Amino acid sequence: MPHAPRSLTRNLSLVLVAILLFSLSTAAGAQATAYRYWNFWTQDGDSWSYSPVGPASTNPTEGSAQAWRFDASSLQVAGLAPADSPIAAFEIACADVGPIVGIKRVAIVIDAGDQALAPPGETPPKPAAYCAEGPLAANGYDLLKSILALRTDNGFICGISGYPLSECATPVADYVASTPPQLITTHQPAVTADKPAESAAQSSLAPLGTALVFGLLAVAGFYFWRRSRS
Repeated sequence: MPHAPRSLTRNLSLVLVAILLFSLSTAAGAQATAYRYWNFWTQDGDSWSYSPVGPASTNPTEGSAQAWRFDASSLQVAGLAPADSPIAAFEIACADVGPIVGIKRVAIVIDAGDQALAPPGETPPKPAAYCAEGPLAANGYDLLKSILALRTDNGFICGISGYPLSECATPVADYVASTPPQLITTHQPAVTADKPAESAAQSSLAPLGTALVFGLLAVAGFYFWRRSRS
């Protein structure tokens, strides 16, 4: 009897594990743990879509936008998207930057989230928009690291521009945002991404996803990442 390829068997196993985790989390209901971390958002028309993949697996186009928002997420607690739409964010960030042949402009929104979710003693910076410029092949991670300092742990983006100072994907309980996301109050000068792309393995891993299969696999990956640190 022919056997399924090993890669197919492994992928099916991951899907089954993800579905099991999803079922267990759903059964747990309101008692499910949420984690606070930098949620990654990509553009879908003039709306934000929670990304089921890390930024190195994305290739934002000229005139588009990506966003990072520090928020709590779980299967029961959905993170909130930035207040400004992607189109508005690009107009704010790249208003003074003209198009250049062979170079793309991408707005990157950094929203540090709600004070109620901030680690003890820390104050989240106000939302800001950056105009990142880079070669047409530059991925989202290239663009992000070209404009801001990142703190990572095994490829997971824990801190952006020094926020939060030290924690990484900390569990939170009974979190309810005290205020809605704020509009962008400032934009930063354009920065060019001139470093070679890093592999997708070095990008941020997304614990949760909006697409069914990819989202479940992302949850499974995040679960095992947390278990490896326990």
